[in-house]
Amino acid sequence: MESHAEARRYATGYDTLLRELLAARRRNIQPPPKLSLSEWAAKYAVLSRETSAQTGKFRAFPYQNGIMDAITDPRVERITVQKSARVGYTKILDHVAGYFIHQDPSPMLVVQPRVEDAEDYSTTEIEPMLRDTPVIAEIVGDLKKKDAKQRILKRVFRNGSSMSFVGANSPGGFRRITARIVAFDEVDGYPVQGAGKEGDQIKLGVKRTESFWNRKIILGSTPTVKGYSRIERSYETSDQRRYHVPCPHCGEFQVLEWGGPDTPHGMKWGKDDAGKGLPDTVYYVCRHNGCIIHDADKPEMVARGEWRAGKPFAGHAGFHVWTAYSLFPNASWRNLVAEWLEVKDDPLERQTFINTTLGETYEDRGDRALKEDKLVARCEVWPAEVPDGVAVITVGVDTQDYRFEIEVIGWGRNEESWSIAHEVIEGDMETPDPWSRLDALLKRVWYRADGRGFEALAVCIDSGGHHTQKVYDFSKERLGRRVWAIKGESAVAGKRNPVWPTKKPSRRTKATFRPVILGVNAAKDVVRDRLHKEAPGPGYMHFPADRDINYFAQLTSERVLVKTSGGQKFRVWDLPPGRANEALDCRVYGYAALCGLSHLGLKLNHTADEVKAAHTALGYVAPTPEPTAPVLEAPVALSRGPSVKVIGADGPTVSRASQLA
Repeated sequence: MESHAEARRYATGYDTLLRELLAARRRNIQPPPKLSLSEWAAKYAVLSRETSAQTGKFRAFPYQNGIMDAITDPRVERITVQKSARVGYTKILDHVAGYFIHQDPSPMLVVQPRVEDAEDYSTTEIEPMLRDTPVIAEIVGDLKKKDAKQRILKRVFRNGSSMSFVGANSPGGFRRITARIVAFDEVDGYPVQGAGKEGDQIKLGVKRTESFWNRKIILGSTPTVKGYSRIERSYETSDQRRYHVPCPHCGEFQVLEWGGPDTPHGMKWGKDDAGKGLPDTVYYVCRHNGCIIHDADKPEMVARGEWRAGKPFAGHAGFHVWTAYSLFPNASWRNLVAEWLEVKDDPLERQTFINTTLGETYEDRGDRALKEDKLVARCEVWPAEVPDGVAVITVGVDTQDYRFEIEVIGWGRNEESWSIAHEVIEGDMETPDPWSRLDALLKRVWYRADGRGFEALAVCIDSGGHHTQKVYDFSKERLGRRVWAIKGESAVAGKRNPVWPTKKPSRRTKATFRPVILGVNAAKDVVRDRLHKEAPGPGYMHFPADRDINYFAQLTSERVLVKTSGGQKFRVWDLPPGRANEALDCRVYGYAALCGLSHLGLKLNHTADEVKAAHTALGYVAPTPEPTAPVLEAPVALSRGPSVKVIGADGPTVSRASQLA
């Protein structure tokens, strides 16, 4: 009996062991459970110390899940993500690599703008992910061992999966590569001429996937300029998904929009008595019912949000997401408004904000048409030659072969401006006469209605053309009056100089005298942008009633051209044949003179406040400027000047409607 019981226990134990062995074998030979990318990331993904402020288990922002799941959706072949910074897109790319190494071994290709970017992504993002994600580390093995299969630009793993890294600027980088998964990162940063003689980088990468029926093509980028952005073009061919979030008060779903102070909904902020935005008072206005939403409501809104397509789905899923949705601490709505207030008046910095914070393409206002008749209709009648609001006067002088063209500009708070006079001095520039008349004009006192006089605080005079040494001599003798000889910058690919250089103008000797080199392209950006402003306030440009349509034709004569040099696109202002631009040049030089004063320490707003306070103390009430009816004369040939005042040799200023050659 005892031996029989032992035999029975032995048989039972053997059966149990056998069942466990069989179960273990089945587990070993079975593929891992099929997960979507978001499920895989939630279960396995780990944040590495090299790439994240916080290490440990990855927790996705809710909007990231929709993007990740589209990548593993068998119905989706192409994914486009038009994005801003600070939305966690790089981590999504990292998880794509981890998922396909672990779940679905496949050859992968990642294309970065440059070879250096490809190397950096491989070493600073992918390598830490391979090391710190346990289920990946088991497959990859010891990365510290010198393994010929673990090169920076080509990583091959034990289970047959692999990753190749290519720079879009590498002509031969796409050769001998076959990939099922190809990810194009920051496509708007790719060289515009393609990968050398090989052709367009995206087409080259897509061609590497043609042998796979289940391929995945992923494009992601921060956009750049409208009409030139690759990611925008790709997004427009997708189903155009945007992330809709519910209002915490009325429950209506909506896409978060920047909005700003000129729209009834979107991001809003308070203003103090000086007219500056106060980031402390930032809130969001619901587009449906005007509900006030605060940044503290954002996590719940994003958690309850959902992706909604704007066009029918045809295998191409497109996503647009920007920083307002991000739950990173530095992406609070208050921070975004503070960033905007810092850059809003600078065209170049504003473009960076629009691209990298809003995730939108930048529409260059230089390419937008300005109607001369609309500018004529804005002209005003002032009670005196210097309008109320002016605190400082500068002068811009354009030097031609037989004349000077001059604009006298008044500046007020936040660089609101008034064109006080536009005059011409004719004469033989090799004789003293026109120079003495110019000097008299620059010394002139301009009067406001209450009798206060203003002199020009700074003058910029063009030293280009055929009278360079004469301009140098004239300016050198008057440096104490801040009469500065200037010259425009040369167009350099990819370089945008500030309007005024960092070095202060100095008293030079005759032998070492040099002009101030102005960033005229940046100055023209500012002028053109401000001409689009339609209401008085910061940056608005006022014009008097004596200006006709030909003056504004000159002011708007130049156009933006996008040129290419060394594989880089850059913008320059260009004058079409048969057009004149003296009015624009005068305005640019007058604005540069203001920038020179600011560099020397002028606080324009402070000065404007002091002038206003003194004005108010006299009990003077400023009249409201009266707009004039538009004077739509038939324009004369645009190669000739506008209707201006001409200062003759005998001194008096006479009105003149004829045009100057």
